[in-house]
Amino acid sequence: MLLELRSVVDRVLAAPDRSARGALPPIRLSQNEMPWAPADVIVAAMTEAVRNAHRYPDYHRSAARAAVAGAMGLDPGRIAIDNGSGTLLHALARLVCEPGVHGVRPAPSFEAYAAALSLAGAESTEVGLDGNGAMDLDAMLAAVGPETRIVYLCNPNNPTGGMRGVEDIRDFLRRVPPSVLVVVDEAYREFVSSEPVDATVGLLDEFENLVLLRTLSKAHGLAGIRVGYAAAAPRIAEALRRTSVGFALNSVAEAAVIAALGPDGLAVAKERTAVIVSERARVEAALEAGNVSFVPSQANFLFLHGDAADLLARLEARGVLARPFPKAGGARVTIGLPEENDAVLAALL
Repeated sequence: MLLELRSVVDRVLAAPDRSARGALPPIRLSQNEMPWAPADVIVAAMTEAVRNAHRYPDYHRSAARAAVAGAMGLDPGRIAIDNGSGTLLHALARLVCEPGVHGVRPAPSFEAYAAALSLAGAESTEVGLDGNGAMDLDAMLAAVGPETRIVYLCNPNNPTGGMRGVEDIRDFLRRVPPSVLVVVDEAYREFVSSEPVDATVGLLDEFENLVLLRTLSKAHGLAGIRVGYAAAAPRIAEALRRTSVGFALNSVAEAAVIAALGPDGLAVAKERTAVIVSERARVEAALEAGNVSFVPSQANFLFLHGDAADLLARLEARGVLARPFPKAGGARVTIGLPEENDAVLAALL
């Protein structure tokens, strides 16, 4: 008799696998990465940490949590930090979900929400976006029922780049039952130009059921190091810390966090994100002038409307690798260096 896996795991195995391709175009604009290597101050801190790799890292991640708390203006007791924000997305589902309960998630959006709910044993309702590629908050609220325990909001949304402002999020939180955990995934928050980056942090003092998720993968250029953090009520943050896998945040990653969120690291990130935001505006203006359909974005990428296969073929002809979303009716392309963005424009105009 074969070993039986959980039914939710069998469903994961039955889903299509995104297998590796052959030779890829040289301009990699498919993963929403920053185009620069980590800042020198971060590299120096990680290099020094490697010299002590024979020692276990801090189990409680105290110094890293203090760095995050300092950057956000919060108490460290409200911070949980782990091996990427995806890990925290799954951990939050496990905190409140079990078979028989329900979650709400947007679509098209980050695939991890569906996986987190499924593996926690919960059913879920997929809710479409509004006309601006952002969360349809009224529809998401309508999907909340008696068994709902968690709602994921992606803001700005991936892959469309649409965003709801802080007052819209506040209104949603006022209307959702306080028994429902609301997870606002802000992986691209540093690229927002429509309101202050820290505009949502004050909501934590108003709503005990709110979690803000952020990452160092994007604005800080540390996608390969895998660091994400949650800001929440102390009870939720403590639950995340105490249910995390021991030593999941390695010592090199902890050194990266401390350096990235120190004054020098933050200054570099601010300078680099400003370049991306400026380039985003330039590319959007060129596409609009050329009558190319896209979703205006508050992230470090753009969603292009059209046949996904055709868009990818045109971009690949110019050496650009983008990410197709056939069901959503288009493709996502990251904003990169000016010369990389010029290649995108040459393919589309």
